[in-house]
Amino acid sequence: MNTNIDRYLLAEKAGTEGVWDWDLRSDTLYLSPRFKEFLGLPPGDSSRGSNRPNDWLSLVHPEDVDWLHASFEAQMVGLSVPFQIEHRVRRVDSTAAATPHWRWLVCRGMAVMDDSGEPIRLVGSVADITDRKHAEKELRRSEERYALAAAASNDGLYDWDLVTDRVYFSPRWASLLGLSPGELTDNPQEWLGRILPADRAILTDAMAALGGAAAGVEAGAESEAAFQVEYRMRNAAGAIRWMACRGIAVLDADGRPTRLVGSQADVTDRKTAEQRLRQSEERYALAAAGAADGLWDWHIDSGEVYYSPRWKAMLGFEEAEIAGSIDEWFQRVTPGDLDGLRTALNLHLTGERPHLQHEFRIRDKAGLELWMLVRGLAVRNEKGCAVRMAGSMTDITARKKAEQQILFDAVHDSMTGLPNRTLLLDRIGQALDRNRRAGARPFATIIIDLDRFKAINDALGTSAGDRVLRIIARRLDASRRVGDTLARLSADEFAVLVDELDDAGDALEAAERMARSISRPVTLEEGRDIVLTASIGVALSQTGYDRAEDMLRDASLAMYRAKSGGRARIDVFDANLRRQAMAAMQMEADLRAALEQGQLCLHYQPIVLLETGAIAGFEALMRWNHPDRGLVSPAEFIPLAEETGLIAPMGRWALGEAVRQLAAWQARFPRATPLFMSVNVSTRQFRDDDIVGAVRDLLDEVPIPPSSLKLELTESLLVQDPDECRMLMQSLRDMDVRLSIDDFGTGYSSLAYLHKLPVDVLKIDRSFVRAVSTGEGNAAIVQVIAGLATILRLDCVAEGVETADEAVYLRGLCQYAQGYHFARPALPEAVERLLAAEDEHIALPAPV
Repeated sequence: MNTNIDRYLLAEKAGTEGVWDWDLRSDTLYLSPRFKEFLGLPPGDSSRGSNRPNDWLSLVHPEDVDWLHASFEAQMVGLSVPFQIEHRVRRVDSTAAATPHWRWLVCRGMAVMDDSGEPIRLVGSVADITDRKHAEKELRRSEERYALAAAASNDGLYDWDLVTDRVYFSPRWASLLGLSPGELTDNPQEWLGRILPADRAILTDAMAALGGAAAGVEAGAESEAAFQVEYRMRNAAGAIRWMACRGIAVLDADGRPTRLVGSQADVTDRKTAEQRLRQSEERYALAAAGAADGLWDWHIDSGEVYYSPRWKAMLGFEEAEIAGSIDEWFQRVTPGDLDGLRTALNLHLTGERPHLQHEFRIRDKAGLELWMLVRGLAVRNEKGCAVRMAGSMTDITARKKAEQQILFDAVHDSMTGLPNRTLLLDRIGQALDRNRRAGARPFATIIIDLDRFKAINDALGTSAGDRVLRIIARRLDASRRVGDTLARLSADEFAVLVDELDDAGDALEAAERMARSISRPVTLEEGRDIVLTASIGVALSQTGYDRAEDMLRDASLAMYRAKSGGRARIDVFDANLRRQAMAAMQMEADLRAALEQGQLCLHYQPIVLLETGAIAGFEALMRWNHPDRGLVSPAEFIPLAEETGLIAPMGRWALGEAVRQLAAWQARFPRATPLFMSVNVSTRQFRDDDIVGAVRDLLDEVPIPPSSLKLELTESLLVQDPDECRMLMQSLRDMDVRLSIDDFGTGYSSLAYLHKLPVDVLKIDRSFVRAVSTGEGNAAIVQVIAGLATILRLDCVAEGVETADEAVYLRGLCQYAQGYHFARPALPEAVERLLAAEDEHIALPAPV
C-alpha cells in the first residue's frame, strides 16, 4: 500500500492533479496532499487513508453533489467505462463566509474489482480548472456581446469571393435596401446595379486600387488593402439612399486579392444633416455679410484679433486704419466703461459666466460717443482653458437713447417737461433723509392748484387750456430757486420742493412769488387775456415726517383749505387740519358702514295746505342714527356723501323707502286727493344713477298714483346741462311723476330755461321766508317767486315756516307750506298719530 501511495505522491509532484482512493470496504478515503490543498484540509498522514468520503462530499456545491454521487454509483454497479465530471467545491476555511468562494474541479475515476468482479475501490484524480471555467465564461459573454452587437448593428455585412465572383449579403445588408434576404442572389450586380451610375466608379475604382499590391510596388504606385467610400443607391422603393462602404481585401501569397470583406451602412441622415449644415453655413456667411453687426475673433494666446470690415465701419474707420490687436478696441472704450468690459470678458474666460454679453460706450473716429452691445463665446482646450474667443458687436445707440427717453418720460410730465409726482416724491424722500441728519436745514413742500381752470377748458377748449398750462409752467420754473424742484401733479396742479430754508417765512415768500407769477395776465394767440389765481398749500418739514407721501398729503390738505376759504389764498398745514382730515375719513368709513348696516332712516315733515291747514303730503328727510354719536345732522354727512359718491346708493334707498311708506299711508289714510311724497334727488343720483329706470321699477313694484311722487331737484343741476336735464325730466314727467325745483331763487337758474322745463312745483327757500318776520328786503322775493309760479301755472311751496305771522303772510301767495310752525320732521309712528288725529278733525294749526 505504501508503495502505491509513494507512486501517487511521485505522480502528483510531476503533474498538477490531486489523487484520491476510496476503499469501499472500510469506507475510508485517501486524499493526496494536493487534493487536500484544493479542499483546505490539513495535510495529515499521507501514508494511510485518514479521511472519510464526507470530508470531500460535504464541500461539494449543492447543485453538483447529486451528479457526483451518480457517477460513483454507476461505477459501483459495474460500469466499466471511467467517469469524468466537473463540479464545484469550497474550502473548509470558507464555511463561515456569507458567500463562499467556489472553485471548479474536474474529477476522473474508475472502479477496481476483486477476483469475483465486485468493486472494492474507487480511484481517480482531480484537477483545478477554475481558471479555465472563468475563461470559458468570459468567452461566452464575449460571444454573446458580439452576437448582440451584430444583431443590433446598423451595418450590413458582405463577403465577396473574387475567385468565384459570388457575394454573401447579410440579412441586414438586404434590409438596408428594403429587401428580404430571399430577394437577393449572390450576383455582384445585385450590389453594383443599384448604385447610381454617376457614383458607380467610386466603388469600382476603390476596389481596383486593391489589386495593385504586387505590381504597384514594382511600378512605384501606392496601393491599399482597405478602403472606405460613400455613394448613392436606390432601395427597393426607388428612393435614393446614401451608403458608407468599408472593406478590406484578403490577399493570396502573391499579394492578389481573393476576397473582399466589409460592411455597408445607411448614412442618409448624416449626409442630409451635412447638407443642411452647409446651407446653414452659407446662410450665416450671407447674413454676416449683410448684417449690421461687426464681427471679431480674438486668438488669446497670440493676442491677434480679427475685426470685420463692418466692425471698423461702425466706428467710422477704413479697413487699413485698425490693426489686429485688442488695444485697438480697448483704447476707444470710454474710461468709465472699460473696467466693466474687462470684468465681463474675464468672467466668461474664467468660466464664471456661460457667455459674454455686455453694454458699453465707445468713441468713434469723430469722437462721438456710441453705445455698443458685445456678445461672445470662448473656445476652450481639453483642459477647459479659453484659447480663442469670437463674437459680434452691435450699435445700440438708438435703443439706449430711446430707453433714456422712456426713463425720462416715466418721471416727467409729457406736456410741460416738468418732473411728475413720482420724481417729486423721490426728491422729497431724499430731502427727508438729509433732514434726519444733525444740522440739516428745513425744507417745505408747496402745492399750487389753479382756481377755476376747468372753466377755461370748457370755454376755450383743451388746446387753449394746454397752452395756458405750458405758460404757467414756464413762469413757475422761472420763479423757483436753483436747486428747488418744480413738478406737475395733475391737470391744473403743480408742486414745488423748496429746499434749504432758514425759517417758515422763506416758504411763504416762495409761495407768494409763485402766486404773483400766476396772477399776471396770460395772453393767448387769439389776443385774449386770461387772469388766473391759485390756491396754495404749504407743508413744512418741521412738522415731522417719515414718508414723502405724508408730506405731500398734508400740503394738499392745506391747499384744499385755502380753496374752500375763498380761493386765491395761501394756507400752511397745521395739526388741526390733519385731525379734520382724519375725522372726515373716519366719517366716510362710518357712513359706508351705516349704509350697509341699516343705520340710515327717514324722518317725514308734513306739507300742509295753507288754506285749510290740512296735511297734503310730506317731505322725506334722511337722518343718520350713529351708534355712538346718535342722530347726525344731514348738513354734516350729506356733503360728504356727495363728495364720495355714496349719495347715489343712499338716494336710491331713500326713494324706495319713502315710496313704500307713502303707499302704506295712502292705504291707511285715504283722501280725495291722495297724500303725496317729496323726495330729494342729488345731482349725482339724477345724472349717473339711471333715475328714470329706478323710478319706473319702483312704480311697477309699489301701487301708488305716480302723480303723488314729487322729486325735488336743485337749481345748480339745471344749469350744468339744460338739454340733458330737460330730456331726463321729460322722461319722468311722461310717467306722471311730479318735479319740484328746491330752494328756488338761491342758485343761478335761467328764467329762459325755466318755462321750457317740465316743472310742477317751485319751493321757496327758508332764507326768503325768514325775511317776512325780520322785515328784510328779501321778503319781496317771496312775492316775486310766488307770482312767477302763478304765471307759469306751477304750485308753490314755502319752506321753513316757523311763525304764525309767516303763515298768514304766505296764505295768499302759496298753496303749500312746511316748517316747525306746523310740525317738525318725525318718525313714521309720530306722523301716523298726526294723520289719525286729523281724521278725527283735530287739524294742525291753521293760519290766523
